[in-house]
Amino acid sequence: MKIEIDQSGKLEDTNRPTVIGFSNKVNKTVIISSVEKQKLQKYFRKIGKSRQYIYKTFAILIYYLIKDKNKISQIIIDREYPGQEALIKGFLLEYLKSSKIKIDKKTIYFDEIGKSAKIHDIVWHAYTNKKADFKLSAKDILKNL
Repeated sequence: MKIEIDQSGKLEDTNRPTVIGFSNKVNKTVIISSVEKQKLQKYFRKIGKSRQYIYKTFAILIYYLIKDKNKISQIIIDREYPGQEALIKGFLLEYLKSSKIKIDKKTIYFDEIGKSAKIHDIVWHAYTNKKADFKLSAKDILKNL
């Protein structure tokens, strides 16, 4: 199964929600509110790792999207944070491994998804309506760190 992952609402914009979703034969989206992002950002500042807030949170949101999927042959993640892709991929693989989910690191890569992709419309719709398939809190994310 090949999946494409896209994001609407950057994680660093803590005055807006963030939605991340994937698309293939089925679609799934996850949302985190601006209030919950602010809590996470505050936590990362407190522990002296404020820059990791974005990349770890992005990886965990992707983890929540794919953790229940079987037989993933390819994961294409939209280039949201150029230059940080190896770091994000490392965090994602770490979270998957800790849950005993085996995904070959070669199946995960970053590419431009583009506005014409089906997932872009799905994520944008969830973002503008502030309604996704499920909602995560700062607590949900912190328990995976």
